[in-house]
Amino acid sequence: MPVKNKYICTAFLWCVLLTQVSCKKTEISEPKDYFGYLANPGNGLVKEKTVAGLSLKAKYIPKDYLVYNAVKGFGTVNNTFKDSIEKTYSHSLTFMITIGPGENETFDITRVGVDSYEAFAKRMEEMSFNAQEWISLVVKEKDYKPEIVRMENINALEKSRNFIVVFSSAEGSETDLRKSDMCLSYDDELFNTGTSKFMFYSKDIQAVPKFIF
Repeated sequence: MPVKNKYICTAFLWCVLLTQVSCKKTEISEPKDYFGYLANPGNGLVKEKTVAGLSLKAKYIPKDYLVYNAVKGFGTVNNTFKDSIEKTYSHSLTFMITIGPGENETFDITRVGVDSYEAFAKRMEEMSFNAQEWISLVVKEKDYKPEIVRMENINALEKSRNFIVVFSSAEGSETDLRKSDMCLSYDDELFNTGTSKFMFYSKDIQAVPKFIF
């Protein structure tokens, strides 16, 4: 091989190696550090706004977080079991929406403005079964409705409530929604505060460190 071509080939191989290194995801093995990364608004995974005294927070939930929560109660697990759980979550895209009182507010969102047990029961029913109609995701001007919306902490003493929102999206596929910027939309039919939109950017989602556990 001529010397000139040899140098060109060597330079090309170095470029490929540097590209692979730069594209490799950061890894985190400590749960506290991983959760801290997800909760840091500066990393673009948490969006929050307050409207008419109502706090609305949207959070992107990565697959590794979901897998960790699914297996941590089993103690030591083998790779086969862990891989099966990971495969299940790789076909979905998950967010959490938290609705609660804003700063310096003390009301419980399940009871504010409710003056009877019947009205309370109706609100709980709406929050439990109608939330799927209030939420959508816009990607490249196309609307997606969630496959699942589940309200957590139904009987808890907290004044806020969490909604787990799951969309269909196969990770790594051509139609993976994570590859594009996304707008999560919540149309507030509980308190009539209008529509709140939360932008999540693909660069922030792709930058989430790999959680090793």
